[in-house]
Amino acid sequence: MSILPKSNGSIAAQSSRDATPCRLIVTAGLVAFAIRDWSLWVLLRVGPWGPPMRLVLASETVSEAIDRSLDALLLWPAQAALFRLKAGWQEQQVHVWGRAEQGSAISLMHSVLLRANRDELRPNLHLQPIPSLHVRWFPVTEVESGRHSIDAEVLPSVLSALAMLRSHIEREPELILRYLADMGTMKTAQTDDEWWMQQGYSSAASQSSKATLPLSVVREPAVGDGVLTLAEASLLYRAFFSGDERVDQSSLRRRFLATNRLEGLDEDRPVRGRELEWRRISKAYRYLG
Repeated sequence: MSILPKSNGSIAAQSSRDATPCRLIVTAGLVAFAIRDWSLWVLLRVGPWGPPMRLVLASETVSEAIDRSLDALLLWPAQAALFRLKAGWQEQQVHVWGRAEQGSAISLMHSVLLRANRDELRPNLHLQPIPSLHVRWFPVTEVESGRHSIDAEVLPSVLSALAMLRSHIEREPELILRYLADMGTMKTAQTDDEWWMQQGYSSAASQSSKATLPLSVVREPAVGDGVLTLAEASLLYRAFFSGDERVDQSSLRRRFLATNRLEGLDEDRPVRGRELEWRRISKAYRYLG
């Protein structure tokens, strides 16, 4: 039995987020890549802040947080990830939950290469009030050359994810074949004229900045028939690397054939995205993956 005097003062309420130890804070960074017009593009925030970031809740894994980011940004996240790479952990100082306190957090960077033509964003996403959802696709060449600036603290992580992607492509060229087998048509490059920002969509959402059109307004892209050409494989491989990097085309084609995943067909096909160039006809193969 306590002999201490009782206090009549009420216990101050404390929110659960204030009570959460700072050591539980994890920021999951997502770098998403896609192919357009046989060139590599990266999904970044609109502004100098780099890729979308979000806190990992104490009740979920980092992978679940990444899936939530994809779900918020893309139309078909469940079918969008072709493969996922994971970068290392690194400590950084963050502003904790909007308070004046500066806490140490752990950052984990994931990079995702989306399946062919699976890079469409949700309708009217640019009208959302959440800054981290104001995103756009940028050519990787503009990022690497400095024509598109990224925050200095974020740029190393983006470049690291890009280096891991290129290393993976070099080690496993079969990924190129899988991508082409899944591709229906070659996605054209668009910057400021994205389909979700066109007049037909923006006018319908002008009444409310938080409104988003039903997902039924767009259809899921068609999946390829599994047929590809080696000319397309060479174009796609080159898309992942800088223009000044030399690639031995003969050796590259031998590597594609050495996967034993290609069945030669008795037909020629025009190279996707190059149909107007009458000379771009190449022998067709079926991917057996």
